[in-house]
Amino acid sequence: MKTLPVATLFIPLFLALTGCATREAAQVPLPTIEMKVKTGTEATPAWQEEWEQLVREAKKEGTVVIYAAFGSPERTALVMAFKQKYGVDLDITQGRGGEVAEKIIRENRAGLNLADVIIAGGSSLTINTKPAGVLGPLEPLLLLPEVKDPQVWWDKKLPFLDKENTIFEFLGYVNAPITINVDMVKAGDIVSMRDVLNPGWKDKIVMDDPTIVGGAGINWFSRFSELLGYDFMRAFARMEPVITRDRRLAVEWIARGKYPVGVAASDGFVAEFVALGAPIAPIVPKEGTWISAGAGVVSIAAKAPHRNAAKLFINWLLSPEGQTIYSKAQGTPSNRVDVATDHLPPYKIRQAGVNYVSTNDEESLLALPQKQKEAREIFGPLLK
Repeated sequence: MKTLPVATLFIPLFLALTGCATREAAQVPLPTIEMKVKTGTEATPAWQEEWEQLVREAKKEGTVVIYAAFGSPERTALVMAFKQKYGVDLDITQGRGGEVAEKIIRENRAGLNLADVIIAGGSSLTINTKPAGVLGPLEPLLLLPEVKDPQVWWDKKLPFLDKENTIFEFLGYVNAPITINVDMVKAGDIVSMRDVLNPGWKDKIVMDDPTIVGGAGINWFSRFSELLGYDFMRAFARMEPVITRDRRLAVEWIARGKYPVGVAASDGFVAEFVALGAPIAPIVPKEGTWISAGAGVVSIAAKAPHRNAAKLFINWLLSPEGQTIYSKAQGTPSNRVDVATDHLPPYKIRQAGVNYVSTNDEESLLALPQKQKEAREIFGPLLK
C-alpha cells in the first residue's frame, strides 16, 4: 500500500476549513476601510499642472524686477527665501512710495518696460500709478487655491482696493493715533482723541505732517475729520502742535520727553523705540482708529518683462509661507487670518470690540487730494 505524504493528507482538511470560514465571513459585514492607492492614472489637478509649468517658465526667465517701498529687512528676507525655494532672483529697487510710482510712470512714458512688480502703499498705487495706465489685471494671475480662497482673508473676501482688481492689499495693521511718554502722561489722562484738546497739552504735542499724501498724518486727518468734524480739527490746530516730516525724529522727541504727546506718529518707529525700552506707549482712543497696509500692497506692471516669474512671485508672496516671512520681516500683521501673529506687539493686532475703518479703499484714497487741501487750510499756518 502506497503511503501519501502528510502534507497531502492535510490539503483537503485545510480547504474544507478555509472554505467554511470564507462562507461564514461572507455572512458578517466587514468594516469599511477607505484606502487611497495611487495607481499612476489619477488626474493631476489643472491648477497643479499649470503651477508646475509656471515654475519651469519662471526659472527660464530667472528674475523678478520689483520696485518697492519697503525696507532692508523685507528685502533680505524675500530675496533669500524666494531664491532658495525657486532658484529665481529678485532684483529690487527701493524708495518711498511716491518715488517708485514716479519711476515706473516715467519709464513707461519713455517706452521702457523694466519693472515686473510694484510693492508700495495704497495711495501711491491708487492715486498715481493706476491712472497712468501702468498696472495690469492682477486677479487672473492668482493661481494657488490657498491664495484664491476668500475665506483665508479678512472679511472673507480678496482684499483688492479697486473695482478692477489690480491692487491687492496683503497687510493690515492697527494704527495708534496717539503716542505718549509714560513718564510724563498719567494713565487715563488720554482715552479719547478729544482729550488732546486739554489746555495743558498746548505746545506739547508733535505730529506727522497731515498736509502731504502718504503717511500717518493725512490718514489721521482723513479718519478723524470724518469722525469728529472740522471744528475738532480747527480746535486741535489752536493747540499749536509741532508738525514735522521727520518721522523718526518725532518719535525720538516723544521718547526723550521733549513733547510728551504725539499724534499720528509713525507706527514703525514707535515699534522700534518700544522694542528698545523707551518710555512710550501707543494709544487707540475710544473712538477707534484706522487700518493701514503700509508697504503692504502689490500690483503687477501692465507690460511686465518677466511675466511668469512675476506671477510665481506674487502667488508665493500671498501664500501662508510668503506672508509669514514678510510679516516677520516688517513686523506687521498679514491680512491672511491663517498667518501667526505671536511675533507682533498686541497693539498692532485687531482686537474685538474696537471700531476699525480702512482708509485704503479706492474711494477713500481718491479723496485724499481733497483732504490734503483741507488739511493745508487748517494746519498750513503751523508749518515752518
